[in-house]
Amino acid sequence: MSGRGLRLPSGLTRRARAYLARYAIRREVWTPEQHRRHWHRSGRPADAIEHLAAYQGRWGGLELPPTPEYDGGPQVLEAGDPSVQDGLGPCFEAGSPRCSMAYGFMVDGAGCFGIVAEDNWVPLHGSVEGWVEAAALRHLADGLPAEVRMATGARIDGLPERYGLRPVPEVAGVADGWWRGKNSLLAIYRGEARLFGNLQYQTAYLYLGIDDLTERLRLGVG
Repeated sequence: MSGRGLRLPSGLTRRARAYLARYAIRREVWTPEQHRRHWHRSGRPADAIEHLAAYQGRWGGLELPPTPEYDGGPQVLEAGDPSVQDGLGPCFEAGSPRCSMAYGFMVDGAGCFGIVAEDNWVPLHGSVEGWVEAAALRHLADGLPAEVRMATGARIDGLPERYGLRPVPEVAGVADGWWRGKNSLLAIYRGEARLFGNLQYQTAYLYLGIDDLTERLRLGVG
């Protein structure tokens, strides 16, 4: 299911809804009740199963276009492998990667969306909504008539303050985030740098000289 007939989660910005309506697909996946039956039979913790089921009811089967970072993100938002882990609480897989990768995608007990490799967990956004909002904003920004500058490593530190930018709250930034000014946007990606302990993986994209930025963000058009 795609386009106008796509069932969209509530609570997203107009920009994110327009992005999903145009580009997302809803795949056939297990229902929350099917997940409950399966994981209860497997002996998984009840609170992790319920956390998973809530995610599946809201996001299950949603396929987004590949994101520029994180090797495209999950192929389809589909929950799996619920457990309770120290420091994470009830958590579960958020969807399978699009290719063979050194890490996977996870939602923790607080609802944060992030990446995990063995025992190393890095929350990217404070919510699944934040991941979707960030994907929509990146798609919009990449289509805007703007001057784009890229920085990596330690050079990205202090960029929001240097340009007088404020956070975009709906992306719920944790390791990653978006900032905006009068006619500029900034995206910072620190997730892989923190996961692998290498600051050179930090990347920032600064979009400058954007006319009518407020209206473009509100409408979700480039």
